[in-house]
Amino acid sequence: MSRAAIQVEPTAQAPGAVAIRGVRKGFAGRSRKSAGRLALDGFDLDVRAGEFLCLLGPSGCGKSTLLNMLAGFSAADAGEISVDGEQVRGPGPERGVLFQTPMLFPWLTTLDNVLYGPKARGAERGAARAEAQELLRVVGLESSSESYPHELSGGMRHRAAFARVLVNRPRLLLMDEPFGALDAITRVAMQRFLLQLWERDRMTVVFVTHDVEEAVLLGDRICVMSGTPGRTRAVFDVDLPRPRELELTDTVEFAHLKRQVREALEGSH
Repeated sequence: MSRAAIQVEPTAQAPGAVAIRGVRKGFAGRSRKSAGRLALDGFDLDVRAGEFLCLLGPSGCGKSTLLNMLAGFSAADAGEISVDGEQVRGPGPERGVLFQTPMLFPWLTTLDNVLYGPKARGAERGAARAEAQELLRVVGLESSSESYPHELSGGMRHRAAFARVLVNRPRLLLMDEPFGALDAITRVAMQRFLLQLWERDRMTVVFVTHDVEEAVLLGDRICVMSGTPGRTRAVFDVDLPRPRELELTDTVEFAHLKRQVREALEGSH
Protein backbone atom coordinates (compact mmCIF):
# COMPACT_ATOMS: atom_id res chain seq x y z
CA MET A 1 0.00 0.00 0.00
CA SER A 2 1.39 3.42 -0.93
CA ARG A 3 1.93 6.10 1.68
CA ALA A 4 -0.37 8.43 -0.28
CA ALA A 5 -3.30 6.00 -0.27
CA ILE A 6 -5.11 7.81 2.56
CA GLN A 7 -5.89 11.50 2.32
CA VAL A 8 -5.51 12.56 5.96
CA GLU A 9 -7.76 15.36 7.17
CA PRO A 10 -7.65 15.58 11.00
CA THR A 11 -11.07 16.09 12.54
CA ALA A 12 -12.30 17.21 15.94
CA GLN A 13 -11.96 14.72 18.76
CA ALA A 14 -14.84 12.25 18.87
CA PRO A 15 -16.46 10.81 21.99
CA GLY A 16 -14.93 7.69 23.49
CA ALA A 17 -13.64 8.67 26.94
CA VAL A 18 -12.87 5.66 29.15
CA ALA A 19 -12.87 5.50 32.95
CA ILE A 20 -11.57 2.41 34.76
CA ARG A 21 -11.97 2.41 38.54
CA GLY A 22 -10.72 -0.20 41.01
CA VAL A 23 -11.10 -3.10 38.60
CA ARG A 24 -10.43 -6.57 39.92
CA LYS A 25 -10.54 -9.76 37.87
CA GLY A 26 -9.60 -13.30 38.86
CA PHE A 27 -9.78 -16.70 37.21
CA ALA A 28 -10.57 -19.96 39.00
CA GLY A 29 -8.18 -22.90 38.88
CA ARG A 30 -8.92 -25.83 36.62
CA SER A 31 -9.61 -28.08 39.57
CA ARG A 32 -10.37 -27.79 43.26
CA LYS A 33 -6.73 -28.46 44.07
CA SER A 34 -5.23 -25.88 41.68
CA ALA A 35 -5.05 -22.28 42.81
CA GLY A 36 -6.80 -19.55 40.86
CA ARG A 37 -5.09 -16.53 39.36
CA LEU A 38 -5.71 -12.87 40.09
CA ALA A 39 -5.18 -11.06 36.76
CA LEU A 40 -6.04 -7.49 37.83
CA ASP A 41 -6.37 -5.95 41.26
CA GLY A 42 -7.30 -2.34 41.94
CA PHE A 43 -6.61 -1.20 38.38
CA ASP A 44 -7.32 2.48 37.66
CA LEU A 45 -6.95 4.35 34.39
CA ASP A 46 -8.52 7.20 32.41
CA VAL A 47 -8.38 7.45 28.63
CA ARG A 48 -9.29 10.81 27.13
CA ALA A 49 -11.66 11.11 24.17
CA GLY A 50 -9.71 10.89 20.92
CA GLU A 51 -6.56 9.72 22.67
CA PHE A 52 -4.24 6.96 21.46
CA LEU A 53 -3.25 5.05 24.60
CA CYS A 54 -0.83 2.11 24.57
CA LEU A 55 -0.91 -0.60 27.24
CA LEU A 56 2.48 -2.15 27.89
CA GLY A 57 3.39 -4.82 30.40
CA PRO A 58 4.89 -8.27 30.99
CA SER A 59 3.08 -11.40 29.87
CA GLY A 60 0.27 -12.33 32.22
CA CYS A 61 -0.20 -8.84 33.66
CA GLY A 62 -3.81 -8.61 32.49
CA LYS A 63 -3.56 -6.45 29.36
CA SER A 64 -5.76 -8.69 27.21
CA THR A 65 -8.07 -9.34 30.16
CA LEU A 66 -8.60 -5.60 30.54
CA LEU A 67 -9.24 -5.20 26.80
CA ASN A 68 -11.82 -8.01 26.88
CA MET A 69 -13.64 -6.26 29.72
CA LEU A 70 -13.57 -2.95 27.84
CA ALA A 71 -15.07 -4.78 24.87
CA GLY A 72 -17.76 -6.25 27.11
CA PHE A 73 -16.72 -9.85 26.46
CA SER A 74 -16.24 -10.47 30.19
CA ALA A 75 -17.20 -8.68 33.39
CA ALA A 76 -15.05 -7.40 36.25
CA ASP A 77 -15.32 -9.10 39.63
CA ALA A 78 -15.16 -5.67 41.26
CA GLY A 79 -14.81 -2.07 40.17
CA GLU A 80 -16.31 -0.30 37.19
CA ILE A 81 -15.52 0.34 33.52
CA SER A 82 -17.40 3.05 31.66
CA VAL A 83 -17.29 4.65 28.22
CA ASP A 84 -18.63 8.20 27.96
CA GLY A 85 -20.12 7.84 31.42
CA GLU A 86 -22.05 4.64 30.62
CA GLN A 87 -21.04 1.43 32.38
CA VAL A 88 -19.88 -1.35 30.07
CA ARG A 89 -22.27 -4.29 30.48
CA GLY A 90 -21.69 -6.18 27.24
CA PRO A 91 -20.43 -5.82 23.65
CA GLY A 92 -21.60 -2.85 21.59
CA PRO A 93 -20.99 -1.43 18.09
CA GLU A 94 -19.53 1.76 19.61
CA ARG A 95 -16.53 -0.36 20.66
CA GLY A 96 -14.62 -1.98 17.79
CA VAL A 97 -12.13 -4.76 18.50
CA LEU A 98 -9.13 -5.91 16.46
CA PHE A 99 -7.15 -8.99 17.48
CA GLN A 100 -3.78 -10.36 16.42
CA THR A 101 -5.56 -12.60 13.90
CA PRO A 102 -7.95 -10.69 11.59
CA MET A 103 -11.53 -11.81 12.25
CA LEU A 104 -12.95 -12.35 8.76
CA PHE A 105 -15.52 -14.89 7.57
CA PRO A 106 -13.68 -17.11 5.07
CA TRP A 107 -16.84 -17.76 3.02
CA LEU A 108 -17.52 -14.05 2.42
CA THR A 109 -15.80 -11.69 -0.01
CA THR A 110 -13.89 -8.68 1.32
CA LEU A 111 -16.85 -6.41 0.57
CA ASP A 112 -19.37 -8.76 2.18
CA ASN A 113 -17.17 -9.07 5.27
CA VAL A 114 -17.23 -5.27 5.63
CA LEU A 115 -21.01 -5.23 5.04
CA TYR A 116 -21.70 -7.89 7.68
CA GLY A 117 -22.12 -5.42 10.57
CA PRO A 118 -24.37 -2.94 8.73
CA LYS A 119 -26.55 -5.80 7.45
CA ALA A 120 -26.85 -7.27 10.95
CA ARG A 121 -28.13 -3.97 12.35
CA GLY A 122 -30.53 -3.43 9.44
CA ALA A 123 -28.77 -0.49 7.76
CA GLU A 124 -30.14 0.76 4.44
CA ARG A 125 -28.59 -1.48 1.81
CA GLY A 126 -27.55 1.09 -0.80
CA ALA A 127 -26.01 3.53 1.69
CA ALA A 128 -24.20 0.73 3.55
CA ARG A 129 -22.74 -0.64 0.34
CA ALA A 130 -21.54 2.80 -0.76
CA GLU A 131 -19.89 3.40 2.63
CA ALA A 132 -18.25 -0.05 2.60
CA GLN A 133 -16.86 0.53 -0.89
CA GLU A 134 -15.51 3.92 0.16
CA LEU A 135 -13.80 2.36 3.19
CA LEU A 136 -12.21 -0.28 0.99
CA ARG A 137 -10.88 2.54 -1.19
CA VAL A 138 -9.52 4.28 1.91
CA VAL A 139 -7.70 1.15 3.11
CA GLY A 140 -6.35 0.38 -0.36
CA LEU A 141 -8.50 -2.69 -1.09
CA GLU A 142 -10.87 -1.28 -3.72
CA SER A 143 -9.57 -3.72 -6.34
CA SER A 144 -9.88 -6.67 -3.92
CA SER A 145 -13.53 -6.17 -2.94
CA GLU A 146 -14.58 -9.48 -4.52
CA SER A 147 -11.60 -11.46 -3.20
CA TYR A 148 -11.94 -13.96 -0.36
CA PRO A 149 -9.73 -13.80 2.77
CA HIS A 150 -7.51 -16.69 1.64
CA GLU A 151 -6.69 -14.70 -1.49
CA LEU A 152 -5.38 -11.72 0.49
CA SER A 153 -1.92 -11.20 1.98
CA GLY A 154 -1.48 -10.84 5.75
CA GLY A 155 -1.39 -7.05 5.58
CA MET A 156 -4.42 -6.96 3.29
CA ARG A 157 -6.43 -9.13 5.69
CA HIS A 158 -5.56 -6.74 8.52
CA ARG A 159 -6.71 -3.77 6.43
CA ALA A 160 -9.94 -5.60 5.58
CA ALA A 161 -10.50 -6.19 9.29
CA PHE A 162 -9.94 -2.45 9.90
CA ALA A 163 -12.59 -1.61 7.31
CA ARG A 164 -14.99 -4.12 8.84
CA VAL A 165 -14.63 -2.43 12.24
CA LEU A 166 -14.61 1.16 10.95
CA VAL A 167 -17.84 0.75 8.99
CA ASN A 168 -19.63 0.62 12.37
CA ARG A 169 -18.14 4.04 13.23
CA PRO A 170 -16.87 3.03 16.70
CA ARG A 171 -16.11 5.68 19.28
CA LEU A 172 -13.52 3.37 20.85
CA LEU A 173 -11.11 1.08 19.01
CA LEU A 174 -9.59 -1.74 21.07
CA MET A 175 -6.52 -3.43 19.60
CA ASP A 176 -4.86 -6.51 21.08
CA GLU A 177 -1.37 -6.84 19.55
CA PRO A 178 -2.84 -6.60 16.05
CA PHE A 179 0.56 -6.60 14.32
CA GLY A 180 2.34 -9.12 16.53
CA ALA A 181 2.21 -11.98 14.02
CA LEU A 182 3.29 -9.94 10.98
CA ASP A 183 6.73 -9.90 9.39
CA ALA A 184 8.87 -6.81 10.00
CA ILE A 185 8.15 -5.09 6.67
CA THR A 186 4.39 -5.64 6.83
CA ARG A 187 4.35 -4.56 10.46
CA VAL A 188 5.99 -1.23 9.63
CA ALA A 189 3.49 -0.70 6.78
CA MET A 190 0.57 -1.41 9.13
CA GLN A 191 1.91 0.94 11.80
CA ARG A 192 2.08 3.72 9.22
CA PHE A 193 -1.41 2.80 7.99
CA LEU A 194 -2.83 2.93 11.53
CA LEU A 195 -1.23 6.31 12.21
CA GLN A 196 -2.82 7.68 9.02
CA LEU A 197 -6.24 6.29 9.93
CA TRP A 198 -6.06 7.71 13.44
CA GLU A 199 -5.05 11.14 12.13
CA ARG A 200 -8.03 10.98 9.79
CA ASP A 201 -10.73 9.89 12.28
CA ARG A 202 -9.30 10.59 15.76
CA MET A 203 -11.32 7.88 17.46
CA THR A 204 -10.15 6.79 20.92
CA VAL A 205 -7.68 3.88 20.71
CA VAL A 206 -6.51 1.48 23.42
CA PHE A 207 -3.63 -0.51 21.94
CA VAL A 208 -2.05 -3.52 23.67
CA THR A 209 1.56 -4.29 22.73
CA HIS A 210 4.75 -5.90 24.06
CA ASP A 211 6.90 -3.66 21.85
CA VAL A 212 8.31 -0.52 23.54
CA GLU A 213 9.27 1.12 20.24
CA GLU A 214 5.80 0.51 18.81
CA ALA A 215 4.18 2.06 21.90
CA VAL A 216 6.35 5.20 21.72
CA LEU A 217 5.78 5.56 17.97
CA LEU A 218 2.00 5.22 18.12
CA GLY A 219 0.81 6.50 21.48
CA ASP A 220 -0.19 9.82 23.00
CA ARG A 221 0.35 8.14 26.37
CA ILE A 222 1.77 4.82 27.50
CA CYS A 223 0.48 2.95 30.54
CA VAL A 224 3.06 0.49 31.87
CA MET A 225 1.43 -2.25 33.92
CA SER A 226 2.96 -4.21 36.79
CA GLY A 227 3.26 -7.98 36.82
CA THR A 228 0.46 -10.25 38.06
CA PRO A 229 -1.84 -9.01 39.42
CA GLY A 230 -1.91 -6.11 37.01
CA ARG A 231 -1.91 -2.56 38.29
CA THR A 232 -0.86 0.78 36.79
CA ARG A 233 2.87 1.09 37.43
CA ALA A 234 3.70 4.22 35.41
CA VAL A 235 2.10 6.46 32.79
CA PHE A 236 4.19 8.37 30.24
CA ASP A 237 3.12 11.30 28.09
CA VAL A 238 4.55 10.91 24.58
CA ASP A 239 5.49 14.50 23.83
CA LEU A 240 6.56 13.90 20.24
CA PRO A 241 5.18 15.77 17.21
CA ARG A 242 2.33 14.50 15.05
CA PRO A 243 1.76 13.43 12.38
CA ARG A 244 4.46 10.85 13.02
CA GLU A 245 6.71 9.18 10.51
CA LEU A 246 8.99 6.20 11.12
CA GLU A 247 12.02 8.50 10.79
CA LEU A 248 11.08 9.79 14.25
CA THR A 249 12.50 6.58 15.73
CA ASP A 250 16.02 7.80 14.87
CA THR A 251 15.79 10.98 16.98
CA VAL A 252 17.38 11.56 20.39
CA GLU A 253 13.99 12.44 21.92
CA PHE A 254 12.52 9.13 20.78
CA ALA A 255 15.45 7.14 22.13
CA HIS A 256 15.29 8.94 25.50
CA LEU A 257 11.60 8.20 26.02
CA LYS A 258 12.03 4.64 24.81
CA ARG A 259 14.73 4.09 27.44
CA GLN A 260 12.50 5.51 30.22
CA VAL A 261 9.61 3.27 29.24
CA ARG A 262 11.86 0.20 29.00
CA GLU A 263 13.25 0.85 32.47
CA ALA A 264 9.72 1.06 33.88
CA LEU A 265 8.79 -2.14 32.07
CA GLU A 266 11.85 -3.99 33.36
CA GLY A 267 10.96 -2.89 36.89
CA SER A 268 7.43 -4.24 36.52
CA HIS A 269 8.43 -7.91 36.45
